[in-house]
Amino acid sequence: MTSTEWKSYGKFIKVKDNNLFVIDTGDDFSNKETLVIINGFPTTSYDYHKIIPLLSEFYRVVIHDHFGFGFSDLPDTYCYSLIDQANVCVELWKTLKLKRFTILSDGFGNNIGKEILYRKNSHLIPFDIKKLIICNSSNYEKYMDINTISALIKNNKLIKYKEIIMNYKEQLFYEGSNDYDKYKDKTKIKDIWTRFNSKQGQKDILVLCSYNEESFLYCHRWLHAVKETKIPVKIFWRKDNLENLKNILLHVASNTHNNVEIIENSKCFTLETNAIQWIMMVLKEMDKNVYNHLKTAQKTY
Repeated sequence: MTSTEWKSYGKFIKVKDNNLFVIDTGDDFSNKETLVIINGFPTTSYDYHKIIPLLSEFYRVVIHDHFGFGFSDLPDTYCYSLIDQANVCVELWKTLKLKRFTILSDGFGNNIGKEILYRKNSHLIPFDIKKLIICNSSNYEKYMDINTISALIKNNKLIKYKEIIMNYKEQLFYEGSNDYDKYKDKTKIKDIWTRFNSKQGQKDILVLCSYNEESFLYCHRWLHAVKETKIPVKIFWRKDNLENLKNILLHVASNTHNNVEIIENSKCFTLETNAIQWIMMVLKEMDKNVYNHLKTAQKTY
């Protein structure tokens, strides 16, 4: 499927005076249950194109491109905040007149899902959330282009590296410095400098800075949201995802509720390489009836 074909499959909805690209496979009169997908960064709605037709046989599927991604607008003052993205989700769902639905959150979208859960616990939103499914569908290849920037942002010696990068164009910067031998090979620094000066690189920096800052700032709020909710929460983890494992350990340590279930993606399925197997794994835990129907019909596996 081409990007043009995918664009024709969706529509644009005004949210906060900007165009948000939305895939909505149902309408207000649909009798199907609603499944809302909150994708993460750097994914867009297109990454789910292999599974949405399958899901739409059983659900009204709603997914959008976050502002600044895919076909959605990039507002002039947008800073890629997770809190802002949660606000956009709420405004969109109100516009679509959604009432009761299951949330499938993915990757960076998981924290958006937890923020939505926090607001539900606090009676700040009107929706009836049936379940929250937390997972990570992407493999590491999708993140390769931002790994260097991400590592730089998380490095406790950021100031030192920032100075080096900002002064890269001054070729004599390293000479006479104690760090000259260490940074004699400027290939890596040049690569970072080039990436920082690209539009995509600047977006990566903004997204990662917001994500890292808010993940730290709201960590306890989101853990508490999962701990306190009465809504069924299912959390998938993979042994090849260390960041995911850290979050799982925090949830295990802080949760004793029966409504929170932690499930291993033992075969490390991803959307890029095993789209159908991945969604079947999710459906097995999310909706046994749909899973059994598909398995009996031998549409997958």
